[in-house]
Amino acid sequence: MFANRVLALLAAVWFGAYLLAGYGVAPLLFQSLPKEQAGNLAGVLFSAVNYIGLFVWAILYLAGLSAQKRSYGQRSKLSSRTVALTWLLLAISQFALVPLIRALRGGQTHWLSNLLGGELSFWHSMSSSLYVLISLLGLFLIMRLLRFEWQ
Repeated sequence: MFANRVLALLAAVWFGAYLLAGYGVAPLLFQSLPKEQAGNLAGVLFSAVNYIGLFVWAILYLAGLSAQKRSYGQRSKLSSRTVALTWLLLAISQFALVPLIRALRGGQTHWLSNLLGGELSFWHSMSSSLYVLISLLGLFLIMRLLRFEWQ
């Protein structure tokens, strides 16, 4: 029971940092700094939050698998699938979209843009949409994790 609360707290702290980075700090950076400098700082911030998220959701996924084994598979698989989807989307964001946007900003080519096409504005919109989707999935999972079981 204590471990579940610690995991829920860890996920909630990551979620708060994720929301703060994307919806609080990044807009302030772009309002107060030159565009290129703000973009570089936002990229570093998003990378840090993404790496932390990959770590947190991997731990939560493994803890969920362990809990499913202890309950002989009677728990809902919805949460474990949603955790896996959240982890996968974070990985796509960190290891595909972030390098792609960084390359396009620097005037370089990237294999993904060569394969699928699209300009910086398109990929930035894709990244923003993915950020919103991960935020919604994170909210759903945090609500499930923090559900209190009153006896």
